[in-house]
Amino acid sequence: MNPLITVIIPVYNVSKYLKQCLDSIVNQTYKNLEIILVNDGSTDDSLKICEAYEQLDSRIVVISQANKGLAGARNTGIENAKGAYLMFVDSDDWMELYAIETAFSKMDEVDLVCFSFYKEYPSTQVARVFGLNGKFDAAFMQRRITGPIKEELSDPSHLETLVTAWGKLYKTAIIKENKIQAKNLSEIGAWEDGFFTWEYLNQSKSVYILDVPMYNYRKFNSESITSNYKNSLLDKTNHMFDLLSEQLKKHNKGTDYLEAFNNRICLSVIGLGLNESFNKASFFTKCKNMKTVLNSRYHKVAFRSLELRYFPIHWKLFFFFSKYKLTVPLQLLLLAIKKIIKK
Repeated sequence: MNPLITVIIPVYNVSKYLKQCLDSIVNQTYKNLEIILVNDGSTDDSLKICEAYEQLDSRIVVISQANKGLAGARNTGIENAKGAYLMFVDSDDWMELYAIETAFSKMDEVDLVCFSFYKEYPSTQVARVFGLNGKFDAAFMQRRITGPIKEELSDPSHLETLVTAWGKLYKTAIIKENKIQAKNLSEIGAWEDGFFTWEYLNQSKSVYILDVPMYNYRKFNSESITSNYKNSLLDKTNHMFDLLSEQLKKHNKGTDYLEAFNNRICLSVIGLGLNESFNKASFFTKCKNMKTVLNSRYHKVAFRSLELRYFPIHWKLFFFFSKYKLTVPLQLLLLAIKKIIKK
């Protein structure tokens, strides 16, 4: 008999999309599942939908708790997981019906299976291609999620492609024996998926990267991270860098990791800059704020060693302006990027 696989689905006010998510799990071709729905203090009809599905399918377990955020809900799922393997699914996303069976078929002799995904927009679907397929050392993937180096800089949009906690099949024992937990955004500010994956890979030997999109990641242009200005984003980002820097030192990671970390710092200007573009302040105030970003303790040092030659021309311009703190043309580029994102 196939081993039990636990699917952990944090649920918070997603009644509009929840049924599509749950239908994609209960109808998986891999049948030996434990499906844990963690209702994280929902105030809409999400709990009613969860309980209705629980009545229809004995594999479903509903756990309700006060709101703890995505990380807190995932950790509750981990605590209650009985499967030999587990995966996370966000409750506004869905999976192809063959996803779990296909992922499990690659689990032999590796500690993690990672599969690609579709970005789902209101009117279009875009496959995210990894450009990697097959068995790799866990250290290779860990370095990749730390940040890109050399030719990997040619497409900065790939920065977080391998980072997500979803789209992966984990060994439950590795998570529980090493007490790996998801960290709350209130604790680390950003990159909660990244830290979980990074710590898991630190306890792993090998991974199988399956460059087949089997997860459907729903993107909301009107509700994305770039849609609302976050006044404290720089401080939170620097705190995340503090914690990642500590991990690199603690585990004595080599020069490739340090180069990757340095480049991650530089590429974070994209998100920080887009955040600033949504600031309702004047154009010149935004330029002043970007100067603050580029002079911050991590960015000021990181840009000294950023190699521009690997970037395509548009990104080369963006990071040239960033490297030399030319904030007026940088802000104009950010406004153009913002318009493209909002289309």
